[in-house]
Amino acid sequence: MAANNSNSDVVVLTGAGGGIGRATAVRLGGHGVRLALTDVNESALRETADQVAEAGPEPVVEAGDGLDPSVPTALAARAAETFGRIDGLVNATGITLPTSLRDTTPEDFDRVMSVNVKTHLLMMQAVLPVMAKARYGSIVNISSVGARVALPNLGVYCASKSAVLGLSRSVAAEYAPDNIRCNAICPGGVDTALGQAALDPFEDKQHGLEVLTGRQLFKRWADPDEIASLVEYLLARDSAFVTGAVFDIDGGHTTT
Repeated sequence: MAANNSNSDVVVLTGAGGGIGRATAVRLGGHGVRLALTDVNESALRETADQVAEAGPEPVVEAGDGLDPSVPTALAARAAETFGRIDGLVNATGITLPTSLRDTTPEDFDRVMSVNVKTHLLMMQAVLPVMAKARYGSIVNISSVGARVALPNLGVYCASKSAVLGLSRSVAAEYAPDNIRCNAICPGGVDTALGQAALDPFEDKQHGLEVLTGRQLFKRWADPDEIASLVEYLLARDSAFVTGAVFDIDGGHTTT
């Protein structure tokens, strides 16, 4: 059963071109939520928009690099103008860098931290004034199990996802007086292009999968829709008393 999202809800979603972002967009759209979507990959974004339109209301789309402040600003403005409100934000933009620490360059570090953290900041800055005016909003930032446990060959990625947790908690504290919630989720391995990229350093991909899921209780990767279901709950009014929280959805990785 769908979480208690009102059909009038409006959600802005980044990283909508694939993976968790696409799965979340299709799930929310199928439950009547009106969406404003963005991704740096315009063709992938259009594919997601078509899938959403088949399942529910036609979304607003704004392709572009989320590191350009004009992109999140334009998306938030179009969402507010088209739908009259912004109730939720999902920051699903992210990249990985599967490499050893000794081979990581300063440019690599800057790129991963910018995409995985700065894009979240810029999108939140764009929607928060609209939410604050309405005195309502729910933000969900996608972090990673890498913010909770050590992952081999993913040092900068883990650092960036740890930063997402700190940023999310601070936003929750700062905007609680405006009745705006901010939570983060930490997925484990998910069967997406990003997840598959984590196998790149391994010559034997099956061995790599066993290494990356070895500490999990469930020895598999999640389907993106399993992550989307938690995102939907945190956006919904069913979770109205939940803020500043971090949710592990990792097949039991952090319990071992």
